[in-house]
Amino acid sequence: MTKIKVKSTVLTGWQKTLLIGGFYLLVCSGVRASGEPFPIGARSWGLANATAAMADKQSVFNNPAGVGFLTENFVHTAYHSRFNLAGLQTFALGANYVHRLVNTGITVERFGDKLYHEQKLGLVFAKSIDRVALGIKVSYSQAVVENLSSKHTFVTEFGVISKLSPKVQLGFNAYNLTRAQLYISQRIPTVLRLGLAFQPSGQLLLVAEAEKDLDFPTLIKMGLEYQLVRNFYIRTGLTSKINDVHLGFGIKAKQFFFDYAMSNHSMLGFSQHFTLAYQLNKTKPDTKL
Repeated sequence: MTKIKVKSTVLTGWQKTLLIGGFYLLVCSGVRASGEPFPIGARSWGLANATAAMADKQSVFNNPAGVGFLTENFVHTAYHSRFNLAGLQTFALGANYVHRLVNTGITVERFGDKLYHEQKLGLVFAKSIDRVALGIKVSYSQAVVENLSSKHTFVTEFGVISKLSPKVQLGFNAYNLTRAQLYISQRIPTVLRLGLAFQPSGQLLLVAEAEKDLDFPTLIKMGLEYQLVRNFYIRTGLTSKINDVHLGFGIKAKQFFFDYAMSNHSMLGFSQHFTLAYQLNKTKPDTKL
């Protein structure tokens, strides 16, 4: 009777080990690492995530400096389904508040399933002075492996965006400069991003970005957004990864915004991204860049 109990315990342990090992195999394939800055928002994914120089409602997730240029208040939610694999979904909720002293924002993110999941709660503070906006974000990050471990830490993020001209913006974003970590064997990635946004007309937006994870080669990203008809936008983007393509569209209906994007991974297949946003007040036009 004792032997049966021991075998059952060992089997359960191996099941957990295999499942967790499978997750980390996906991590090594480039799906994600613990605490990494996963881009949030379908507009961002439609533009290949070249958003370091953009100031829009998704800036609370992608570059806190962009919040400093916002003139309207938004609430929005996002859902990301990667490769049609259970346990690789991300849910996010964000909002910003514009104030004459300092603009603020809040974000909530959850990735994973019951076996393994990560959660983030972030606060953003940003301020624009003339043509320059500065922003900082502090996030409480937690990773949980069911019945095995639960780790947490604080991650800081810094950003700056400069309006070089009415049509050109330059942006920089630094994630986890303090080299925080959730697990001893795996640090949270430190990622530096430098981007440029160029809007030659009211209908066309071009973006480009260089992203440097300190542990990986530099990644180049480029995106294009075009207003096909009033309140309807189409997007596409490419990265320096072979066969990495991004497509998407956006619709604006009064104070509501809906964005959809599809992206692919050369080994794991397609992912889908959805965003729904609501503009709380409508006194000024939405920031385009």
